[in-house]
This record gives sequence, C-alpha cells and structure tokens, in this order.
Amino acid sequence: MRLRGVLSILAALVATSAAIFADEAFHLDYQYSLLGEPQPHTTFFRKPHSSTNASLLYTVSDKAVLGAVNPKDGTLLWRQALAGQPVENGSSSQLILSEDDGQIISGHGRIVACWNALDGKLVWEHTLAAGLEIVGVQAVPALDTSPDGVSQDVVVLTVPTTSTAHATIFRLAGDGSGVKWQHADPSHTQGTSASIVTSGKHIYYVSKSHGLLAGSKARVVTLDSKTGHEVDSNSVTVDSEALGTNGQLTAASCSTSPFLLSSEKPYKSIKFTLLGSSKPVTLSLEDKGEDIERVSVHHPCHPEAASHFLLHVQGKTRHWAEVYHVNPKSGDVKKAYSLPATEEHSTFAATSNDALVFFVRSTETEVLLYSSESHGQLGRWPRSSVLSLRDGYPAYTIAEVVNRGKASYAVRVAEVSTKGVWSLIRNGDVQWARPEMLAYANIAAWAEDEGPDALAEELDLELSVNPLTAYVHRLKRHLLDLQTLPEYLQALPAAILTPSPDTESSVRKGLVGKKTVVVGTTRRELIALDASNGGLVRWQQDLTPQIADGIAMKSITVSEGRVSTYLSDGSLVVLNATEGTLIEHQRGAIAIDDLVQIAGSKTAVVIKIDSHGTPHPATDFAPSHPLEGNVVVTIDDDGKAIGWTIGSTVEKTWVLQPQKGFKITKAVARPEHDPVASIGRVLGDRSVLYKYLSPNIALLIAQSESSLTVYLINAVTGAVLHTSTHQGLVPRTETPAVVSENWYAYSFTSQDPTTSAVSSQIVISELYESSTANDRGALAGRSNFSSFGPDAGVEPHVISQVFTIGQPISHLAVSQTIQGITSRQLLATLPESNAVVGIPREVLDARRPVDRDPTSTEREEGLTRYSPVLDFDPKWSLTHSREVIGIKKVMASPSLLESTSMVFAFGHDVFGTQITPSMAFDVLGKGFNKPQLVLTVVALAAGVMAVRPLVRKKTVDGRWQ
Repeated sequence: MRLRGVLSILAALVATSAAIFADEAFHLDYQYSLLGEPQPHTTFFRKPHSSTNASLLYTVSDKAVLGAVNPKDGTLLWRQALAGQPVENGSSSQLILSEDDGQIISGHGRIVACWNALDGKLVWEHTLAAGLEIVGVQAVPALDTSPDGVSQDVVVLTVPTTSTAHATIFRLAGDGSGVKWQHADPSHTQGTSASIVTSGKHIYYVSKSHGLLAGSKARVVTLDSKTGHEVDSNSVTVDSEALGTNGQLTAASCSTSPFLLSSEKPYKSIKFTLLGSSKPVTLSLEDKGEDIERVSVHHPCHPEAASHFLLHVQGKTRHWAEVYHVNPKSGDVKKAYSLPATEEHSTFAATSNDALVFFVRSTETEVLLYSSESHGQLGRWPRSSVLSLRDGYPAYTIAEVVNRGKASYAVRVAEVSTKGVWSLIRNGDVQWARPEMLAYANIAAWAEDEGPDALAEELDLELSVNPLTAYVHRLKRHLLDLQTLPEYLQALPAAILTPSPDTESSVRKGLVGKKTVVVGTTRRELIALDASNGGLVRWQQDLTPQIADGIAMKSITVSEGRVSTYLSDGSLVVLNATEGTLIEHQRGAIAIDDLVQIAGSKTAVVIKIDSHGTPHPATDFAPSHPLEGNVVVTIDDDGKAIGWTIGSTVEKTWVLQPQKGFKITKAVARPEHDPVASIGRVLGDRSVLYKYLSPNIALLIAQSESSLTVYLINAVTGAVLHTSTHQGLVPRTETPAVVSENWYAYSFTSQDPTTSAVSSQIVISELYESSTANDRGALAGRSNFSSFGPDAGVEPHVISQVFTIGQPISHLAVSQTIQGITSRQLLATLPESNAVVGIPREVLDARRPVDRDPTSTEREEGLTRYSPVLDFDPKWSLTHSREVIGIKKVMASPSLLESTSMVFAFGHDVFGTQITPSMAFDVLGKGFNKPQLVLTVVALAAGVMAVRPLVRKKTVDGRWQ
C-alpha cells in the first residue's frame, strides 16, 4: 500500500513538471496581417448593414486583397485575396457597395464576386469569358432593381486581352443568377481607355483612343439600363489629360450627376461635360503665380448627395482647392469658393450625410472640415503629432463626418502616407497605424552585428589610458549607473512576487538576445524590424533617389553596424544599421543577377554573379583578397551547372550538363551557419553510424516539362554523388529544397497520368559514410586527403524515404541554434492553408522501418513504423490560428539560448516567432512558481538564522564538557 502511494505521488509530480513548458502562442510570436496599399477609388467608410450604425473601413489594395478594417483600433476583421494569392499589380481591381443589402461587389481579372460585408463570406461568383479583363464595376441605381428589391444588379465593363475579343458591357443579376444582357463594342482597339457610369434609367459607356490620330473627342454611348439597347451615341470634346477617378475621364460615377473632366498641361483650364449633355464648359483655375503639377477631383459618392465637387490643385510649392456646384438640369457649373493655398503638403476627401456634402482637408499639422456650400470652417483640429519628412506626407485620404448636433462634428480620416503607412486620425488624434509597406517585402537579412557595444567601447577606452585616468573614468561610470538603482529596487518586489505575462515574455526575449531583421521592398525601401520585440519598426529609409526604375535589390548584408544593399545594376547602397541613415552610394561596373560572399584574408569577399552565371569579384567597391580554394556553383542561361574555383584568379573547374530536355533551375548549399554537434548517430545497440559530413556538397534541381531530377554533387570536383528522378511533375510548380548537416529534403507536386490525381510529396535523404555501423568507409584511416584524390570520390551511403502530404509546400528552411545540439525542425510554408509549420526532424527520419514494427533497439532510437502519408499535426503549426498569406521565404537564426531558434517569415504578411525543437531545456517556462521559490529561500534563511545560536551554544557546551 505504501508503494502504491509513493508511485501515485511520483506520477502527480511528473504531470506537474510537464506543465512548465506552456504554450507561448501570441506572447513570443507576432504577425502583421497586411492588405497592401489601399487604392483611393476602392476605399470607403460604409455600414456593413442597414440595421447597424457603426461603419467599417473597406478597401481593395493594389495587391488585389479585399479586406474590412475596424476603424476603432485598426484590426483586420476579414480579408480575401481576389486572385487566390496577393499579386504584384492589382491596381485595376474594382469594389462597390450594394446599398441596403449588406453586400459588396468586387471585380478582378475576369471574376465578379459578391461578399457579405459583415463577415467576408462569398455570396456568389461569376466568371466571364476568356480574353476579357474587368476595368469597371457599377451598381444599378435602386430605382431600377427587381420588384423584390433584395439585391442591386451590377454592370461590368470588360476590355479585350486578345485580338478576337471585344469590349463588352454586362448586366449581372444581383442574386448571382447570371447575365441579364450584354453589349459589345467591336470598335474598341488596343490602347483605348474605357469607363462606365450608371445613372437613373441609362448606362453611359465612355471611350477615348490615345495617340496622335485620336483627336480630342471622346465617344459616349447611352444604353438602356433594362435592355442594354443603344439609345444614343455622340462625341464630346475633351482634352488629352483625364482628371476623373482612377485616371479616367469619368468622375462622380456613383452619384446621380456624373460628368467628364479633362485638361492639358500646364492645367490653366479644365474642360467639364455633364453626361447626358453634349455642351462642354471650360473652367479657369486661379493663377497663383506658379506652375501646376497635378489636378485631382473629389466628389461625394451617394445618390442623394448634392452635385458638388472639389478640384485639388497641386503646385510646385503650394496646394489649394476650388469648389464647384453643378446644375443637373441645365448642365452648367459654377465656382462656389476657393480654399486658401498652403505650403504644407495636403490632401482632400469628400463625404456626405444624405444631401449635405463635406470636404476634409488634411495637412502636416492639422485637419480641417468645410461644407460644400460655404468656405467657412466647420471644424479645425491640430494633429497630435506633426508630420515630418521622416514620417512621410499624406498621399490621399478617405473621410467620414458625423454630425453631433449644434454645429458640432466628428471627423475620421483614413490616411495613406507616402511611406506606405495607413493610419486613422480622429479629430486630429492618431488612433492607429498599419505598416502596409511591409506587404512588399521581397528580400531580408538578419542583422547579427549592429556595431560595437557601448560597454565594450568604455572598457576599451579604459585599457588605452593610464591606470589613474582609467580608475577615475570607471568610478564616474559606476556613479552614473547608481542613478537607476532606486528605480530598479522599487520594481524588484513586484517583478519577483507578481510577474505579469508581458514581464515574463520580456525576460524571455532578453534571454534569447536582441535580433533585428532588415527588409527590402519592391517599393525601393529598407525597413528594420526588431524581431525580438514584437517586430516593431525601428527605422525606414526610402532609396528611390538612389535606385532608378527597373533596378531591383539583389542582396542585403549587415556587418560592423552597416547595412550593405547590392542592386541589380551593380551599385551599392550603405546605411547605418542603428538609425537607417544613408552613409554612401557607390556606382558599380558589373550588373548582377545574384551575389554570394566567400572567405577572404581579412573580411568576407563579395562575388557578383552576372546574368550568364559568371562570377566576378566585386573589385569596383573594395580590393578583393579571397582565400585560395573557395568554390562557387552557378547556373547559366542554358540550364547547366558550372563550378568555379576562386582565389587569386577565377577559374572554371567543371560543367554539369543534365540529360536532354532538362534544365537545372536551382542550386542549394548548406546554410552558412550549420554546426554539427555529433559526427555519428548512436544506434540502439550503442554502435555508431557515422554521418557523411562535407561542407562542399550541393543539391541541383533539374526540371523538364513533366519530370524532376535531383543531383547531389561534390561542389569542388563536380562529381555526382547521388541522383533521384521523379515523373509526372506538375508544370510551373515550386520545388523547394534544403540541405543541412548530413541530410537534404525537397518537395514537389506530381500528377498521376492515368487517374489525373494530384499529390504532393516530400523526400528526405540521409547521408552516411558506410551502410555498416562503426565503419568510417574508405577514408577512415586518413588524417588528411584531397578532394581530387582517387578515394575522395567514394559515394556516400544514402537512405531515402518519400512521404505524401496533404498540400504543396512553397518554401523550405531549417531551424538553427548556436551549437547545433538541439534537434532540428524543417520549416515549411503551406500556401493553401496560409500557414507555416515546423516538422520535427524525427518524424522525417529516413531510417523508419518499412512494412514492419520497429525492434526494441530501434524503439530505443525513437524510430517508428514508416507511414507513406504524413499528416501535419496541428501542434506543428508555428502560426497557430493565425492566417499568414503570401509568404515567400522563411529565415531562421540562432539565439543566445541553445534551445531556441528565431524564425522570421515574409512575403505579403510578416510573421516572427521563437521555436524550441527540443523543448526549452535551458530556460524556465511560464508555469514555474517563482513566489514559492522565493518564499522557500527566505524560509530557509530564516531557519538558518534561528537555529544558528542554538548550534553555537551546543558547540560551546560540547567543548567545555
């Protein structure tokens, strides 16, 4: 009975000890759920349903991502990628709100989709014929809807993408039942701009050809809204520069009085034409004594709003605005008033409350509210923080005005800055900011060394002076440190007795060390993120003055406190890693396609790879002194792999030509930091299977139309160590691969030719020196050898296994720690489920027994029976319940703790976390009872102090006796 009691107590203790490794989700990881930069013509405040009073902020970004944002705190409520994944250029996407039915309509490519405005669920979807592209979507006015009035019909304008198609206008049923009618325009030619407007009982189709022979006429076709029949067609005189919404001629297309606006540089006058009237009106802009660079129009988007609009005039040094009123009956327009010019950068937004129209002006220092009826200010709010060049300036704004009664108003402004930050300002106060510029990240690097430590500099200074001066300097330094002692002592009891989850997380972050990631974007910006502190943006630098159009960032390296960015034209931009300030910009002589770093006599040497796969030492920046014996593998235009030996000279060593019909598309080497903790694998019977370890192995991926061949090569000699071929490869799919220690893995998607079933596989291969335990192979007795010797070509013993997975993998990486003692995880990106998983290396063990259960010795190794299907355990998900879309690359970096690896993923969303593949064996978890430990130590100290006199008395009495 006593034995049972002891065992039950031990079992309880074991269960309790397991709780110290608590889940750190949403404490140590972070994510930026991004949309991309919102487009002004697809961004608006709207109520998700007529029964609610709260508005949401809807947008479609220029990456074709539709989303709804909570205006209160900026949280993303839902989002949908209209193209399946974020795209690089989705500026032609369309978005409208269907009035009073809680639905929004999007158009992208040739797909029109209806979404529930509250939760983002798909209501219906319609795909148009091939060869067409959507350029306009409008809702049919409510007075012309079906009798039940449930859903508004939609009018869609498409332009041809092939020579056989025509520009076509479709009317789609609001219930998703399909096309009601369509009207084709055979006269539409390549380069012709087209737009549509729905107004009352008519639909206006406006087109204008470009070029020298196009003239100054726009064609306006009037269609009957119910039948689609052509009612009228006429030509309208317009100027060459379109000033309407989204660069079109048409403006106010969502109101009852749409019109055409055009002009010609230098914008001295504006040509106005009300649709339905062929009489153009010329508007003269005020002469402010300076050249006008741009004119834009702002108007309300509501059928009941008054026909008023504002022209925002941007000069070289000043901005001003002019407000006009339109008479819908006569087609006349008159100027109502002007807003004063200001030297500050400013933007305007138009909004309405029923028939009342408001204009909101946002500048660097304040937000102002005007009525369209008069120039008097209805409200003026200073900004809580004045914008500067470092913060960027307002690029465009969307506004919402709420009437509080008694001439009191509340204004919310959704503002996109030139830095790519989307923020909301409520009565001048910034409520939130979303770093949407991170959605364009396409290259990144860990900042392992940001410069010398301040304490190290102080110690070096004390070593360089005489002892007396060093003593005085150290004394002053210690006195300065004592100034923070009272605050530290005051906060110490609370930190010990009642630690918060945030406190514990910050302590953990301090243990793993300070990590920074420098990200390069397609917007030609460099952004530094604090990866150990929630991914906070530390600095942002715009490199547009240094990077011309068409030039891309190819590589980022961080060393000695300097961020070096190499560009495709061969030039170099260097920034300060701490502050992001520009240090230098050097022009290069050699255009590059890729860049690698090799070992040098003093520092690493940069090698540029041109578009033909030829390496060139970067002597245009600094003297090149590479060490002898460096090897670089490149891929040329013909799909051949070439090995180069780089030292004092660059020499071609070998060429590997794949079999006919194949091209080598990718070369993968071991990571730069890939320590090996053990040279062998201890088996269950205590024998050792020695690993095949070589820093010179590389993996080459060769593809044909339907096949895949993987070559494992010796990069020094070009000798092929192992090959594997797979048939039925799905064309134009990713084949990610990774090499680490003595193993490599790759994944591909194939299709069965008989059943047409598509499946994805992941292949793991392990390399050993011999198939026999305790055998070192042919090189066992040699203390040194040459890679070109006769015995160096001995092929490793390769063990491979293939696993079928439920979805394709787009990118592979491997976790990294300082010493390599911690077991590794294979980091895989899953684009279909928008997740990143960490597959334990033990699960992908190539030695798992096939068609039998493991023996006792194999079970002691941790081997399990091989199963051809690998199900992703939900516990492997590094992103947990988060959805990360558009991930292009996952990077890993060691931390100060051997148990912990830092992970950073980027592409569209940004995600970062800390993983512990072998559990957190060198750090206490959140379940550790710190107060109990402190009380125990205090109780022991009190007990020692209490019994100390008794022990002393007993000792003295013993000596006297």
